[in-house]
Amino acid sequence: MKKRVVIVGAGVVGLHCAVRLAKAGAEVTLLEAEAEHPQVYGPMASAAAAGMLAPLEDKPSPHERLALASLDLWRLWREGAEWADGVRFDGAVVVAETSQVCAGFQASAARLGRHAQTLNATQIKKSTGVVARCVHAVFVEDEGLADPLRVLTGLAMQARALGVSVNFNADVRLVAPNVVTTHDDRVFEADAIVLAPGVWATEALHAAAPALKHVRPGKGQMAAVALPHSVGPNLRGPGFYVAQQLEQAVLGSTLEFDRFDRRVNKGQIAALCTAADAIFPEQVRYLDRAWAGIRPMSPDGWPMIGPGGHGIFVAAGHSRNGWLLAPITAEIMTAYIFDGAIAPEWAALSPERFGNA
Repeated sequence: MKKRVVIVGAGVVGLHCAVRLAKAGAEVTLLEAEAEHPQVYGPMASAAAAGMLAPLEDKPSPHERLALASLDLWRLWREGAEWADGVRFDGAVVVAETSQVCAGFQASAARLGRHAQTLNATQIKKSTGVVARCVHAVFVEDEGLADPLRVLTGLAMQARALGVSVNFNADVRLVAPNVVTTHDDRVFEADAIVLAPGVWATEALHAAAPALKHVRPGKGQMAAVALPHSVGPNLRGPGFYVAQQLEQAVLGSTLEFDRFDRRVNKGQIAALCTAADAIFPEQVRYLDRAWAGIRPMSPDGWPMIGPGGHGIFVAAGHSRNGWLLAPITAEIMTAYIFDGAIAPEWAALSPERFGNA
């Protein structure tokens, strides 16, 4: 008999878990409170994000190898997928304030068996066509971008093609061991339940998995911008990034803790534009359209992935790396549900690391 799995939440994490579990042979039901077609102005953090796949930084990180492994899964799983045209791996041009930051990126890349090289303004223009005002810059090879709206809809298509029962407008009222009940009184029985609600966990979800109480909101604002032409690599500078999605370029991003409101602060958007213009003069033009997303932040900035007790599993708190870490989350979750081997670096992300909520 197939293992029955119910997943609550159809953001990028929940969708990747659904696809991976279905490929492993599970009978998967996916429940999402919102409507089927995501938009940047909706509550789903995945839709409002830039879709950055950026595992390398200028300083060592406790989970940097896991982050790179997730980027590699994006590469592996893209081939033949319904969302393949929404993901690319063109690297990033990082403009830094000091040479030490560039050296840090190069050291991180070397430590992890990857590649990063310094650039000057002429080389940036030659490789991207973008004029940069910089002294210190580095090209990071292992970075990419997933267009959120294209990939979310493609993942839903892929899930359905694999036999996943995808249910939108299915708001969950109750979670108990082996059963999930929606507000319209539909009952879904399961051998395992995966909770991937983002920041919007209700009291019912908190009761089922107290670890979700550790997730706090992190409001991030970004804006639609125009570049002189389409640019492949992500552009990063002190306090901002510019990423070229399929239909637009986006400039981000701010972070304010414990904010659930979606109001845009024009002053903060103006500050982002000023920061971008200081590095890429007259290259980044604001299109008078901005929005805010609410990220699910964990206490240490890394996700909680693992058992929450009584056949209930948690995949939450991905903070600023939900898009990057979605594939490895699905891989880890599949191992837990099918009683596979749990590597030490996977076990380190257990919700239990934060103790009782």
